[in-house]
Amino acid sequence: MTLFPPVATEPPASLVTRGRYNFGTYDGPIADINPLDAAGSGPLAGTRRAVRNLGLKEWEAFQLGDDDLFVLGAVYNAKTLGLLQVLVVDKHAATIRRWETKLPSPLLTVARGLDGTVSEGEFAGLEIEIGNQLPGGRVTVDATHRGTALTPELDLHITGDCEPGAAGHLVIVHPFDENRALYSHKAMMPASGSLLIGGADVGLAAGRGFLILDDHHGDYPRPMKYDWVTGVRRTPAGVVEGFNLTDNQVHNPGVYNENAIWIGDQVHRLPAVTVDRPDGPWGTWYIRDSGGAVDVTFTPTVQSTMHVGPRKILAEYYAPYGWYEGTIHAQHATLRVDGMFGVGESKRISV
Repeated sequence: MTLFPPVATEPPASLVTRGRYNFGTYDGPIADINPLDAAGSGPLAGTRRAVRNLGLKEWEAFQLGDDDLFVLGAVYNAKTLGLLQVLVVDKHAATIRRWETKLPSPLLTVARGLDGTVSEGEFAGLEIEIGNQLPGGRVTVDATHRGTALTPELDLHITGDCEPGAAGHLVIVHPFDENRALYSHKAMMPASGSLLIGGADVGLAAGRGFLILDDHHGDYPRPMKYDWVTGVRRTPAGVVEGFNLTDNQVHNPGVYNENAIWIGDQVHRLPAVTVDRPDGPWGTWYIRDSGGAVDVTFTPTVQSTMHVGPRKILAEYYAPYGWYEGTIHAQHATLRVDGMFGVGESKRISV
């Protein structure tokens, strides 16, 4: 028999209260994202906050697209380094175009909280701004690059609709230990806007756009490691549906995991999963749980990597794009993922 995790509950007012994380799984935004308050108070609180901040991995990312394109972007602060990134994948041609740059982390900002905030950075011709107006039902993504002799101009402007009834939210505060946590807020929603590459309008198709919001702040163990897959599409009726499946370092994954399916504004939690890659990161991935609720395969068609250090000692990161097949059974809904497109990540980072 499959054991499903508890249903998501109403969120607390703050991520941390009186120095302690509010562990749980929630169905809406947490207003006050205050991870450094977990350092506590007292005469050395300032030092503890600074140390905790240096270890906190923070990013706001997005996945968006339509029937032909899948776009991944991020404003990423690893504290030792920052990253601005927009990757555009043609699903059917199996090609990828990249606009990305590493930069000193003080030159970018990752928002803490999603009410009237912005995650942004600008460096080496690439500018990304993610605008968060969740109480107003809106997420915006704007990214531009002026182009070079080797890289075409980029002009991306997207608005996601997360009004009540349009989007479902999954917010987690899950323990790595008694006072270190993974906070993540994921939401899938319909989207509209434009994507121009080299001046040519390539998307989004009217009525076909989707957007995933991925807000992330983690006190990860060292090394940081996880396996993650996500896929999303918009049905002929205009409903956004998709899934998120992760095998990470969180304790008690039977209760604490960020595995779920989205169907419109409904989010259905799932049991813990494992990810197997018998033929390596470019071969087929198998994502399953122990009770048969999740049985998904991922077949990469586009390769993407980012390794750091000699022999990948500081970071080993594989992020292919490709097609899914299989079925996911939640307690009160089923999602067939045949023909759904998305991305997978296998990540190990020591810095």
